Parts: sequence; structure tokens; C-alpha cells
Amino acid sequence: MSSREADLAYELLLEHYGKIVADVARFLLQNGWQPLKYIALKTNMKIDQVRKALCLLIQHKLAKFHVRKKRLVEYEIELRNVMAILFHPKFIYTAKLLYGDTAELIVEETLQHGIIQMSTVIKNVAERLSDEAETLKIENAFKDLVKTHFLQRFVQEAEIEKSENDDEIVPNFTQKETDLYLIPHLSAECNFPLKRRRSNDGNDEPQAKRFKSDNGDISALEDDGVYWSVNISRFLQFFRDQSIVSSVTHRYGTSCGEIVRAMLRISEVTTSANAPTTQPISGAEISRSLPQKLGLPVEHVDQHLKLLLNDDEKIVELFDDAGGGGLYVVNLKNSAFALSTATVLSYVLQRYGSKACRIFRLLILKKHLEQKQVEEFAMIPPKEAKGYLYHMLAENMVIMQEVPRTPDHAPSRTFYLFSVDIQRLSRMLLVRCYKTCTNLITKRKDLNETNRRILEKQERITAIKASLQDADEAQLEEIDEIMTSSERTTLSNHQHCCNKLHTAQNQLLNTIFVLDSYLNSLGAE
Repeated sequence: MSSREADLAYELLLEHYGKIVADVARFLLQNGWQPLKYIALKTNMKIDQVRKALCLLIQHKLAKFHVRKKRLVEYEIELRNVMAILFHPKFIYTAKLLYGDTAELIVEETLQHGIIQMSTVIKNVAERLSDEAETLKIENAFKDLVKTHFLQRFVQEAEIEKSENDDEIVPNFTQKETDLYLIPHLSAECNFPLKRRRSNDGNDEPQAKRFKSDNGDISALEDDGVYWSVNISRFLQFFRDQSIVSSVTHRYGTSCGEIVRAMLRISEVTTSANAPTTQPISGAEISRSLPQKLGLPVEHVDQHLKLLLNDDEKIVELFDDAGGGGLYVVNLKNSAFALSTATVLSYVLQRYGSKACRIFRLLILKKHLEQKQVEEFAMIPPKEAKGYLYHMLAENMVIMQEVPRTPDHAPSRTFYLFSVDIQRLSRMLLVRCYKTCTNLITKRKDLNETNRRILEKQERITAIKASLQDADEAQLEEIDEIMTSSERTTLSNHQHCCNKLHTAQNQLLNTIFVLDSYLNSLGAE
């Protein structure tokens, strides 16, 4: 973890959860696993404040805990989940894109609560829609999200560890893989208004628990204790698949892109997020999964698969050639490397120009080259090629390795080989992206603070207009005149700057995602 990453995590937590939570998280990021009392001591906070901050972080899956010694519980920040806060708007938009407005509200409600019961989600979304008839539609959208693994159960308390001389109880949370996507069935009376009801006989015990005690087993209608959360890995996997499809489509056309999309869609649920390849798929199964409007016969599908197999990037590979047609897989590791390489090349092109990018591509292709070989292969004048090469070397974009022919390392008898390390460059650019994202957030906060008076005035004007629904145009114009022309100009400039900052941050998130996915694929080996 770099300091830039920690700074960005602090800014995100400060913006969404407040200063106390952000300060506790920063201390844990700097010091690793720490107990509650030590956190309170070093952050100069009350224990109750730290306890509430940790509860909030744990509920949103931003922190975890374990028992290190007797009666000593330690906490640590889940940095990857904290950084995923950047992608929360994309999570919500993706749910809307795939399953409609109802799914959008479900994912938004789940992200706001961290972990939440299915019945509570349906109740809250139904209240926001103000339509009891939408309850069944909401439940179906929730089930669709669970079936495609965008939502999953939060781990359940399996057992309680308690020593003989210990008064403290530490829960141990475990969950079977098969139970993560098991959907409870809600009865009609539980669906709306979806509140825990008292029975007519005066028994205050929940209905599900009474059903269990009366019949001796857990009811299929039980919802108590079953909590759900957003599956961050599944959303990131979906973004990765979309990036791969876009890359193949840009390189080979729509038909090849749809073939790769079909392969990824078939194995999207059965392939884990850290798997190096997808599940093996036959050509016939790929052909059946393609959209009918594409109109590709089996022969053309085989031709496109052969074209993808001959690609240098090896995104699609032949898993098994037995049985005639063969089995194909999408190599996710090679795909992440190809996307990361394209991102680095784009950076070199924008910063150093097309000729420097040509030299950079040449070093990626040939691995190691001397300066004279670079000049010849790149077909660039020696003086110009030397300038580009040493400029990139000074900024750590290329690496120079000395290979002496004699023990004395004399320059005249030493080979100087230039090369490129994509992994090192990806990590370096990712740190720069974190710094840039932190600066964008800080700049946006500074703009809002500078123009806070005008923004509050605009909100008051909007509230007045909303309250006067039957007002005529003359009254509305009179209300608009509360804000002067100079204030309107300042407000317009403020909105323009904020829009540019949001656009820059969205574009930056794509770069962060590509580089981070590649580095994570290397760590999963």
C-alpha cells in the first residue's frame, strides 16, 4: 500500500462517513492490526466514538477483526473495499442498465446500509416508489441480482468461541459457498408493509422463530438474521469483461467481440474473480449463445475463433482439441496484461509523442535492444532517437541494463540494453492516478466551500419555487431576481468546473480499474 493510496482512502471515508471514521481508518492504515483501546489512545478519541466508528466500518465491510491474544480483539481496514467506494456510482448504473430502475434502487439501498435484510430492502424501495403493487416486481429484481451474483449473503455467525476463564465472546463468521446465493421466500403478508408483526395471541416472538419452534425446522419463509450485501468482486468482474469485449471489438470487429462476450457470459457465474481463465466452452455452445440478430453460422464462428487464436495477445486460447470442435477459454491474465499495456502505451503517446511511442512499442516487442538497434528498427534519426530514449529513461519509463564483456566494466566493452517493465510501470502509473484522484476530490471540496453561500442561496430559491406550485410566471421571475447577475455567473462557472472535475474523475476510474486489475491478476498467481 502506497501513501497516495492511503490518502485517497482517507478522502473517500471523510467524504462519505465523516472525520471520526476517517481518522480511525487512517490510523489503522498506517499501523495495521490494532486493538480498540490502543486506537482510542493514539487518536485521542473516546472509546465510544472509536467503537461506533469501527461498527460502521464493519457493517459496510470496510474493516475486519480477529482475535490475536486472550481477550484482545484487533481490527484492520479492508483497503480494497474502501477503494471500491469510487465505483459505487458505476455499480448503481450497471444494475439499472441490466435490470432496470428497480434494481438500481435495490443496489443503492444496499450500498447505503452495507448489510441489510431482503425484506427491509423491498420495504424501503417500495416506499420510495410509493406503490404497493411494485412489491412483486422489486422482489423479482432482487432475485435476478442474486442469481447473477451481484448480491450475496453476508456471512453468518456459525459458532461462538469462548474460553473457560474468559468473559468475552468473539463471534466466528463462516458461510458455505452454496448458501451465499440462497434466496429466502417471503410470504405475502411479509412483503408489504414488511414489518415484524405481533401475533393476535400476544406472543412477541418473531413469526419465523415461532414457526421453527412449532414445527421443529427452519421455515422457508424465514428472513430474520439473513443479511445481504453488494458483491464487489462480481461487479468488478463485470467491468473487466466489458473492457475485454471492447478491446476485442476495437481490434477485430463486432463479430469477434460478440463471440468473446458470449464466452464470458456463459462462464460469468461459474468463474471465480481470481481465476486465470474462464471455464472451457465448445464452439457449438458459443454459437448457440450468440444473438440471433448477429446471424453468424457455425462455420463463420469457427473462422473467427481461429482468428482470435492466432492473435499475439492470446486473449482466446484452445483448451482441448479433442472431439473435433475443441474447447476454448478466455485467458483473463493475458487480457489484463493486454489492457494494461494499451493503457501504458496511451500514456506514452500523450506525454512523449508518436515517435517515442514507436520506440516504446519496439522495446515491448523485442524485449532488449541497444541504442543503435533502436535507431535502426524504429527508423528514426540517431540524434532524435537518443533524445527520446534518454528522456524516457530519465523519467523511469524504460530500464537500462549493463552487460559487461570484461570484468573491469569498461564502457567501450559493455552492452547497454534498454527494456520495458510493464508491471513496474503499471504500479507507478496507478500511484499517480491515486494522487490525481485525491487532488480532484480536494479541488471539488474546495470549490464547494468557496461558493457555499451561493449554493445555499440557490437551494433556498429552488425550495421556494417547489413550495409555490400555483405561482404565475411573474412571481417566479421575482423569486429568480433574488440572485444577482454576478452570482448567477459565479454559479454557472462553479457548475462548469464541477462537471469537468466529475468527467475527469470518471475517465480516471477506468484507468485505475485497468491497472489495478492487472496487478491483482499477478498477485493471484
